[in-house]
Amino acid sequence: MSDNPYAEVIADIAGGARLHYENPDSADPDLDLLLGDQSYASGLLKLAALGDVEETARLAELISRVAQAYAEGETAVARGLLAEAEARLESGG
Repeated sequence: MSDNPYAEVIADIAGGARLHYENPDSADPDLDLLLGDQSYASGLLKLAALGDVEETARLAELISRVAQAYAEGETAVARGLLAEAEARLESGG
């Protein structure tokens, strides 16, 4: 477990996005979707435990923007958004 709880939050959120959108050859895409939802929920649960309302809003926006980017075929944009959030939260800010 990391000393930075935000790093754990974003790891779960990014993991959920990858399960949702980056497994085109998956043997079970429905299971990947459910596991992605579970990963999102885990991250949001950890964030709720921190009581950080502002970060909750930022991550809700991130999830929405990532989903939109993937829906528009903008994989690089989605990955960039996740990478920016990962860097910001892993550094504590």
